[in-house]
Amino acid sequence: MTAADVDVAVDVQLRAFADLDRRSGDAPTNVTDTLLTRAGARHRHFLDNDPLGSWVAVLDDRLVGSALALRRERLWGLSLLAVDPDAQSGGVGRKLLTVALEYADGCDRAVIESSPDPRAIRAYATSGFALFPQVVASGVPDLSARPTNRRVREGSESDIELADDVDRLVRGAPHGPDHALIAHWGAMFVVDDSDGRGYAYARDGDVYLLAATDDATATALLWRCFAHIHASAQTAVVSHLNAEQQWAISACFAARLAVKPDGPVLWRGATPPRAYLASGAFL
Repeated sequence: MTAADVDVAVDVQLRAFADLDRRSGDAPTNVTDTLLTRAGARHRHFLDNDPLGSWVAVLDDRLVGSALALRRERLWGLSLLAVDPDAQSGGVGRKLLTVALEYADGCDRAVIESSPDPRAIRAYATSGFALFPQVVASGVPDLSARPTNRRVREGSESDIELADDVDRLVRGAPHGPDHALIAHWGAMFVVDDSDGRGYAYARDGDVYLLAATDDATATALLWRCFAHIHASAQTAVVSHLNAEQQWAISACFAARLAVKPDGPVLWRGATPPRAYLASGAFL
């Protein structure tokens, strides 16, 4: 991928996921200027930080797919794999996955947050990854069951080192440069006391990323995100919930969020972290 490919790659991404929404019976995501800006910034972020993991597929001089993969220390992750609906089921996606996985050479662990597309799930699960089913929770959070807790404070750029330390303990690698882009559009919350450490981001209703040293700290951060989302009158979305995260599932039910099946997470060399809620883009 080059900088000249970004606009077309973003268009392919949006059309591919709109097509998946239609096939799944969901309403396509509304394409706003903010969404376009963020999608473009995500691609450029990967070009700057992971150029060897950023690829496009060209067919008859037309860009028909893209893949974005990251390496953070010894962890590899697939941030995005999208193929134009007109070019799907022809092997383009498999070729993109193959070259993206070459960027994982030397990594101890690898992770993919899959969409619900059966073709994507099959491709990932037959590439040496173990599959872990997941659910997603959504709704207007009910705060009546929120536990009293004064451990959580607002975070800032000075907390990035703490966040990376927690990430190393919880998922085996920091997010490093990804924090700058995540924080640009999200609110950060932090716990750092004698009982535990952790951080979380909330963005436009999404609990976008959360990591903690223990379940109690993670739960306190999740409820703080719910309060932030409730105050802005938004619908909360908690994605990437698997069986390791019963603490989060319990909190979502206590906040009266609805739970439904989601795409799986796939790991190689590790299993899903416990006190952790992944970011779809930055894993």
